Amino acid sequence: MKKESVVVERVFMSSNYFTLFEIEPAFNISFDELEKKYIELSKTDINERQSQNMENINRAYQILKSPLKRAEHLLDFFDVKSQKDHLNSEILSESMEIREYLLDCDDLQFASRMIDEKIKDCVKNLINTFAVKNFDRAATQVLRLKYLYKSFEEVKKNATNSNF
Repeated sequence: MKKESVVVERVFMSSNYFTLFEIEPAFNISFDELEKKYIELSKTDINERQSQNMENINRAYQILKSPLKRAEHLLDFFDVKSQKDHLNSEILSESMEIREYLLDCDDLQFASRMIDEKIKDCVKNLINTFAVKNFDRAATQVLRLKYLYKSFEEVKKNATNSNF
C-alpha cells in the first residue's frame, strides 16, 4: 500500500479533508493547489484501483470546492456548533425581503444577479471572519449563505417554469 493510500484512509477516519489535500485549514484556499492535489490523488488511486478511496477523494474535493460546504467543514473542524437555533433577525429579514421580491418579480435575470451579488458579499464576509477566527460570525454567515443559495435555486426554478 502506497503512502498516499494510507494518508487517504487515515484522513477519512478523522474526516479532515484539508489534511488529505495537504492544505492549511482555512476558508480562503488556493483552487489551483486543490485541483493539482486532486489530480495527483486521483492518479494514485486509479493506478491502485481503490474505488472506495476515490469516492472519498471525490467527496472531499466537492466539499472543499463549495464555499458553503467548505465553511461548514471548517466550522466542524474547529468544533463550532451550528447557528440553526439562533436565527439572526437580519438574515431572516433579508430572506423575507428576497422572497417577497421574487413573488412580484418580472425580471428574473435581475433577481439572479442581485442574489449572486449577495452571495459574493457573503463569501467575502466568510473569508474575513475565518481569517480573524471569528467563528460565531462565520457560523452566522454560513446560515446566511444557506438562505441565499435557497433563494438562488428558487430564482432558477422560477426561470425554468416561466420558459414553458
